[in-house]
Amino acid sequence: MSASFDRYVSFQHCDWEGRSERVMQRLQRHVDAAENPFWAYFAQKRAELRDKQGLDDLRILHNYLPTLRELLEDNGDLETLQMLEDLEANLM
Repeated sequence: MSASFDRYVSFQHCDWEGRSERVMQRLQRHVDAAENPFWAYFAQKRAELRDKQGLDDLRILHNYLPTLRELLEDNGDLETLQMLEDLEANLM
């Protein structure tokens, strides 16, 4: 295949990058609070996956979806959970 493939072509006009970034910004609060060791791991893996593999935030969120969902429920962060579930339902 000689042409590059854009796997998000069907997401045009959906602002998937902005929506993913907003979820990541909200998750940063949990990383900063460091109440669970997962958050430091998540921040480290995000950096690695972005820098070394070129993955975007939507893909990274997808990779950790079950764990993120569980932690957000446990922390009572229902607004971020709703944003994450909206991404899952509409863009993943």
